[in-house]
Amino acid sequence: MDEYHRQQSHEGGEYLRLNSLLDDSGHQMLPESKKQLEAQMRALEEQWAAYQRRTLRVTVRVRLDNGFVLDEDPEEAFASA
Repeated sequence: MDEYHRQQSHEGGEYLRLNSLLDDSGHQMLPESKKQLEAQMRALEEQWAAYQRRTLRVTVRVRLDNGFVLDEDPEEAFASA
C-alpha cells in the first residue's frame, strides 16, 4: 500500500492549532479573546478548505493466488461494504 500525503500549508497547520485551542479552552476564555480566536480562524478557513479538497491518495498492489496482479488501484476498491 502506498500513501501520497497532502502537503499541508502553514495556514492549514495554524487553523488546526487554533481549532484545537478553541475546542480545549474556548469555554474558559474571556469573551473578547474567544471572539478574536474565532476571527483568526475565519481568516484561515479558505486555506483550510483548499487543503481539505486535496485528496489523500492511497493505492494498493494485490497479488492474487492465481498470479493476477492488481496494481495502483485506489484504496476504495478494497474497502469493505
